[in-house]
Amino acid sequence: MNGNDFFRPLWVRAAIVAICAAWTVFEWHNGESGWAALAGAATLYGVWSLLIAYRPHDPSP
Repeated sequence: MNGNDFFRPLWVRAAIVAICAAWTVFEWHNGESGWAALAGAATLYGVWSLLIAYRPHDPSP
């Protein structure tokens, strides 16, 4: 098993993005705009890398 196998299921990738988005909302709600910006950047990066641009690893023998 390589590192890419962990991210293969869509629900795992969506859960990671959802947790980052919840973290963003939590920090913003508590008035921590700096941490909210950091969490928001992590959320946007997760959306891009895990949902939009993700291509499963195809092991070739």
